[in-house]
Amino acid sequence: MGRVLLISANTEKRPPVFPLGLSYIHASLVASGWEAGMLDMTQLEYTREAVTNYLNAYAPDYIGLSIRNLDNCCMQYPRSFVDQVCLMVDWVREWNSRASIILGGAGFSLLPRQWLQETGADYGIVGDGCDSIVELLSQLEAGQVPSAVSGLMFRTRAGEWNYWSPYAPEQLDQEYYPSRSGFLHSYDVDRRVRHNVLTKRGCALSCTYCAYPSLEGRAVRLRSPKGVADEIEQMVVQYDIDSFDFVDSVFNYPLEHAEEICRELIGRTLPLSWGCFLNPRFFTAEFAGLLKQAGCREVEFGIDSGSDICLRSFKKNFRQAEIRSVVQLCRDQALDFSFCLLIGGPEETSETLHETLDLMEELAVQRIFGLFGIRILPSTDMYSYAGSPEPDELLHPKFFMSPQLSLEQANSICAPYRERNPDWMFI
Repeated sequence: MGRVLLISANTEKRPPVFPLGLSYIHASLVASGWEAGMLDMTQLEYTREAVTNYLNAYAPDYIGLSIRNLDNCCMQYPRSFVDQVCLMVDWVREWNSRASIILGGAGFSLLPRQWLQETGADYGIVGDGCDSIVELLSQLEAGQVPSAVSGLMFRTRAGEWNYWSPYAPEQLDQEYYPSRSGFLHSYDVDRRVRHNVLTKRGCALSCTYCAYPSLEGRAVRLRSPKGVADEIEQMVVQYDIDSFDFVDSVFNYPLEHAEEICRELIGRTLPLSWGCFLNPRFFTAEFAGLLKQAGCREVEFGIDSGSDICLRSFKKNFRQAEIRSVVQLCRDQALDFSFCLLIGGPEETSETLHETLDLMEELAVQRIFGLFGIRILPSTDMYSYAGSPEPDELLHPKFFMSPQLSLEQANSICAPYRERNPDWMFI
C-alpha cells in the first residue's frame, strides 16, 4: 500500500477548529491498513517551504486535501479561500507531479466540479468520504481507472466528467473514532484548538439559506448515545481533552437523542466543559437541567431574527414566543447562552431589524453574534430566491441582502445597540 498525507487547508485561527472530517478519514484509512499522516494548516505557516518540508519528510503517494469552507462568509469583509487551496495544489504538483491529489470536505462538496476545474486536482469525493477514500485508493493502487465509488468525481483525459452520486451510510457507529493523533506536527497549546464531536448527520429542517440537507441528506442519521459518550471518555482518558463542542447543525433534534447523550455523560462523571448549537423549538426545562448536569458550559441558539416576519421568511420552525421561553429556561439553570442573527434576509426591513434588536435588549441578552447578508449557496431556497446565479459564480463570495435594507442602513441601525452592549458583535 502507498502512503497517504491528509491536509486540512483551513487556516482560520480565531479560534482554530480541530479538523474533524479529516480525522474521520484518517481513522478509516488506518483501520483499513493504510499508512496515513495529517497536517492541520491552522498550526503551520501557509508557505511553500513549510508544506514542501513535510512532503519531503513523509514522501506520500497520495494527498487528500480537505476544504472546510468556500470563504469567510462575511459580506462586509469577504475573503475567498479558493486561491490558497489552488496554491496548495500547485505546491504539491511542484514537489511531485505524479502524486494523486484528492479533494474533499464540506466546502468542496458544495461545488465539486468548480473546485476540480479551478485547482486541477485529480479526484474529488462528495459527501461522506470514509468508505469512499479507501475504495478509491485501493483501485488506484491496483492500477485501475476508478469507477463506482460513492461520491467520486473526476475528469477523464478525454475531458468527460465521471460522477457517482454519494451514498449516505445509515450506520454511523464505526469500529473507530476520529483520530485525535496521527498529525505530523505538535499542536500549539497557546492557540487553544477547539475540539469537536459529531452525534449525527443529516438535517430534516428547511431553513432557506442552509446547505446542510444537501450536504448530509434530509434523513437524520444518529450515532448511539453510548458510542458518543465512549468517544468522549476516550478523549478525556487518552488525550486529556475535556473541553469540546458538539458540532451537529442542531444538537437537540431529535430532542430525545440529545437527552440520552446528556444522561450517558452524567453517568460517566467526567470533568467536562462543552458547548452546542440548539434550536429553540426543541428546548425544555428538563433538557436545560440535563445540559447543566452533563457539563454544558454554553449554548448557542441560531435564531437568525427576533421578528416573526423574518422567521417565517427563513422557514424557521419557531417564533418570538419560543425565543422568550428559552431565555428564561437558560437563566433558571444558570446556563450561559448566546444568539446568532442573520441580518438582511428576504423580508428584512429597518422595522424588523429594530424589532429584533429591541427584543434582544428587552431580554437582556448578553452575547450576540450578527452577520450582515446571507451567503448564497447552491441547492438552497436562497439560491432560487436570488435568481439562481451560475454555479461558477458561487465559488467566490456572493451574498444576498434584502432590497428593503442596505448594508449601510443595517450598520447604522446596529451601531447604537453595539455601543450599549459591548458583547454584541456585528460583522
